[in-house]
Amino acid sequence: MLLAYAPALLAAAASFAVPGAVEGARAELLSAALAAHFLKRVLEVLFMHRYSGSMPLDTAATIASSYLLSTATMICEHHLSHDLPDPAVDLLYPGVVVFAVGLAGNFYHHYLLSRLRADAGGGGGGDDRGYKIPRGGLFGLVSCPHYLFEILDFFGLAMIAQTLYALAVATGTAAYLDGRSCATRRWYQSKFQQFPARIKALLPYVL
Repeated sequence: MLLAYAPALLAAAASFAVPGAVEGARAELLSAALAAHFLKRVLEVLFMHRYSGSMPLDTAATIASSYLLSTATMICEHHLSHDLPDPAVDLLYPGVVVFAVGLAGNFYHHYLLSRLRADAGGGGGGDDRGYKIPRGGLFGLVSCPHYLFEILDFFGLAMIAQTLYALAVATGTAAYLDGRSCATRRWYQSKFQQFPARIKALLPYVL
């Protein structure tokens, strides 16, 4: 997973060193937000997540290429549209707020999941593959709050960029994570007979 996230982080960080690539507050905040997004992921891989299996190298390379391409395209598209008129409605700073909430919420719920895995392997003869129903945060309302906040993260990026490509990336991410959330909820229901019916997949009280 480190291989999957590191190239996009390096690309976002390197954009500041390319003359003329990052001009103006919107471009600076976009590159900084992309760097923060992938830096968080790298740090989680190194210090938080505990993986029960390995990922094939070709799969990791495919994911890395996708993230790298998306990051580079967001930055390049914004650079190419730099001389166009500003959007009629400026979503830059609301986007920063949405991004920050998404980033923090995603990190917090990843932390809760990591503690759950640590508790499963830390005592009572359990191992790293022990499963429990997550508790804390929004886990009492939805099965995948970390995905909900990741979607906020990506829509925050789209609001910062205010380009069609960034919006398309956010929409595609939301659709993909919606499907994963529903599949996770079905897995919990099959694994735990006591899984509460009130817990939705992604959106509290809705989905």
